Amino acid sequence: METTVIKIGNSLGFKVPEAIIKDFNLKAGVKVKMDLKQDGALIFRKRSKIREGWSSAFAMYALNGEDKPLLPDFLDSEINVLL
Repeated sequence: METTVIKIGNSLGFKVPEAIIKDFNLKAGVKVKMDLKQDGALIFRKRSKIREGWSSAFAMYALNGEDKPLLPDFLDSEINVLL
């Protein structure tokens, strides 16, 4: 797929083909990460939202019984004394 480099103010930009916009659900203002590889390839990745997918991961931990506290509860009461 080819695109055109265009001038945007003092910067340059790319026209994003409509098929990519639809496939990746891109909208104005969406952040993307760019990586330039040694072979000259320019890789664009849609940045994921912070903590994206955490709620489903924690739900799976709970279903598998992996959501037990790592520290005993008595530490919660002792921290109040220290503070």
